[in-house]
Amino acid sequence: PGLKLLASAPTSLHVTSRSPPPPSCRAPAMQRARAAAARAAVRTVALRGSQPGRSTSTFAAAAATAAVAGASAAVLLRPRPLEALQCAEVVAPAPADRGLRRTNRRLGETMVIGLTGSIGMGKSTVSKWFQELGVPVDDADAVVHKLYGPGGAAVAPVLALFGPEVLGADGGVSRPALTTFVVGLANSANLKKLEAVVFPLVDAARDEFMRAARERGEPLVVLDIPLLFERGSEQLCDAVVVVSSPAATQRERVLARPGMSKEKFEAILSKQVPDDVKRTKADEVLDTSLPQEATWAAAQDFVERCRSRVAEERGRPASLAAPSPATLVAAAVAALAAAAALRSCCGT
Repeated sequence: PGLKLLASAPTSLHVTSRSPPPPSCRAPAMQRARAAAARAAVRTVALRGSQPGRSTSTFAAAAATAAVAGASAAVLLRPRPLEALQCAEVVAPAPADRGLRRTNRRLGETMVIGLTGSIGMGKSTVSKWFQELGVPVDDADAVVHKLYGPGGAAVAPVLALFGPEVLGADGGVSRPALTTFVVGLANSANLKKLEAVVFPLVDAARDEFMRAARERGEPLVVLDIPLLFERGSEQLCDAVVVVSSPAATQRERVLARPGMSKEKFEAILSKQVPDDVKRTKADEVLDTSLPQEATWAAAQDFVERCRSRVAEERGRPASLAAPSPATLVAAAVAALAAAAALRSCCGT
């Protein structure tokens, strides 16, 4: 009684008890013992959640133990580090809605990290840092630049859409000229036409990049995608890093760029998911308003944690691979039913 199952995404599961635990100062001996077991179970969840690669079935078992003990607990069944749980007596808040993530990654497979950030946040700098740390990066902007360059696959279709006015002196697409056709509310239809041409080419290049990285056995790769959330590309990723900075800093950086105006800046922002929303959807936030050494250290730490997780997974036998989301849900439901039956038998 009082047990509730909440599924926030195909691969995430929250198990909670709505009944608050009895105050320890007034609880009978059996209740105090159950509360102690719950605290131990929740600590186990927090500990194992901080060690990437642990089988997610352990979380279901710990959740069932906590439920049997009659304490409030929150468990996130997702192969990512868990936020620390405070204690068994307090229901840990559910994490913010981070959106969907890739659900078919196999144990030890190349980890896919999405990197994004609004204009002027410093994403390009962080992307270069990842490359300096030896992480292969697929830069969507660089891919587009190549597609628009002389002989690029996007040149002919873009010319067919907008005419010779967008042809540069070098035989490629002139991005400044193209901007006049696609920026602003009046050009929304043109922008959609351009995206219909360019996005499939960018996606094909990304897919080939990831295929080659898996063949090489890379522990992790980064997909540098400015419109990651806007296009739903977080579903391709195992984790998402958002590069962020205060709005005043962002504005100052962008307006200092040659050829940038307030109107153009606002037009670009209107087509991007707001920074505060991106932060709530992120698995990791890198703040570039901090001293550069601090942001660099945070990026380096993130890379090392990802590499350690994959290395640990590759050192484990395949039989320890995490069960499917459907299996986890079925196991959790069965565990909760057993917990309810046990508590009923005990008369509590």
